[in-house]
Amino acid sequence: MRKKRILFCSEATFLNTGYATYTREILNYLNSTGKYELAELSSYGERNDPRGLELPWKYYGVMPNQDNEPKATKEELDQYHSNPTYQFGEHIFENVCLEFLPDVVCDIRDFWMVDFIERSPYRRFFKWALMPTVDARPQARQWLATYQSADACFTYSDWAGELLKEESGGKINYLGSAPPSAHPAYQQIEDKDEHKKSFGLDPEYKIIGTVMRNQRRKLYPDLFEAFKKFLDASEDKKYYLYCHTSYPDLGWDIPELIQEYGIASNVLFTYICRQTEKPFPSLFKGAMTQSPFSGQYGAVLSNVKVGASYEQLSSIINLFDLYVQYANSEGFGMPQVEAAACGIPVMGTDYSAMESVLRKLGGITIKPSSLYKELETGCLRAVPDNDLAAKEMADFFKMSKEMRTNIGKSTREAFEKHYQWDISGRMWESYFDSVEIAEGHENWLQPPRKHNPEPLPESFPEEWSTEEVAGWLLSNVLGEPERVNTFLASRLSRDLMYNSTTTSTGGMYFNESSAAFDGIRHRGHFDIKTAYDQMANLCARRNHWEDVRVQKMENYRKASVNQA
Repeated sequence: MRKKRILFCSEATFLNTGYATYTREILNYLNSTGKYELAELSSYGERNDPRGLELPWKYYGVMPNQDNEPKATKEELDQYHSNPTYQFGEHIFENVCLEFLPDVVCDIRDFWMVDFIERSPYRRFFKWALMPTVDARPQARQWLATYQSADACFTYSDWAGELLKEESGGKINYLGSAPPSAHPAYQQIEDKDEHKKSFGLDPEYKIIGTVMRNQRRKLYPDLFEAFKKFLDASEDKKYYLYCHTSYPDLGWDIPELIQEYGIASNVLFTYICRQTEKPFPSLFKGAMTQSPFSGQYGAVLSNVKVGASYEQLSSIINLFDLYVQYANSEGFGMPQVEAAACGIPVMGTDYSAMESVLRKLGGITIKPSSLYKELETGCLRAVPDNDLAAKEMADFFKMSKEMRTNIGKSTREAFEKHYQWDISGRMWESYFDSVEIAEGHENWLQPPRKHNPEPLPESFPEEWSTEEVAGWLLSNVLGEPERVNTFLASRLSRDLMYNSTTTSTGGMYFNESSAAFDGIRHRGHFDIKTAYDQMANLCARRNHWEDVRVQKMENYRKASVNQA
């Protein structure tokens, strides 16, 4: 029996993003088994990036070459930038499939990055496993429909899994949560006081720390308010709030907030010396300040371009006495697990994936004071109870140092029990081993599925509903009658009824939910002629790629015969 061929679609695994890290570690685990042929379709990786070409599995970079040879032409670059979903690999997906012939395609990304795979002409030739980011409820109907169409679905948290099962009525083939782990660099230190001294900090000061990018959903105003209330109520003012964050960025006006709450002398930030690449803590001194290492005015607040290494961030987190994740929602909340790996007790908003993580780590939960509906997504987001958070901070530091140390040790033990790469790797391995495959590549050798669209009639019977018209379009124009009783059919029927549709990232009118993330709601006229043209174009695209597949498979068959 040949090895199963597994294609992972994610961000390039040589990057340090969350998606990249997760995919890299799972691929490393799977590669270590020696059981599979592996490949990655890599967003934000150039096609000839040497980092990708040196990987122990097949690498397909999504981006045209700009820094590597041969350099892409202007036409190639213009084509790449002509469609937002090309950054996720839509423009090369079918070609990659024909070269690699995957048995299973796995996608470790958000909904709007994956739906082109669902509508690929080659969808019937591979199993499709998803690991979507589920960070709030309710999930949009289209998201659920996409997850339901997958052959298997994993999540980052138990909370997400329970939500998908509940909202889909058990129709999603949910296989469990397979969360990430922390990098091995995250380890617990023995002497916290000496460690603080090594950073120039007074060990008498206790530190509440967070590692969150400066984004709107990271609730820095609420965190500052909670810390202010805690500080005001405390007789001992020797406390720092340490924020490993970015400024300026996409979120909050940090200097304005710390002045508003009067906590500027009690809030530390991480600056990075650009000359030595060393981090150091400091009170806020603007977006740029003088480096103690070089003496030059060139240290910047940590950001996505100039950041700390795993080892450096581990040292920073080990300064904390308590870690806090203060967000309105999280798909996982990786810094909580990294803090736990360092033996730091954790506290966070009791909502979304944070619920699962906090409970598994034995953390302190902050109940939301309310939930609000986010207009862009229709999802509920949490507003943590700042008074409760201040009280929990106070209660934590009323404990003896010994008790807090013991909580840290149990937090580390919980991390070792629940958040290990080999645990999640085995879950993926078990699923792949359960997939049955044919000898050779017979699945990809199937006869072509082609269709000639019927012409658009001058009119439909007056008694026909929009549901019947939609069914005719799907069956007689697209040539896929199996789609008649699907989400696509219902959305098509609705758009026909209202003569209006949403256009979005993929340019497909039925990809409505993605529009929420464009920043602008796009509405356009929609009628039967428009729907007919859309279905006819989809049919033509499928026919084209079926012709390409048949020719590729014939060449593959001839090569196999010649080799024999």
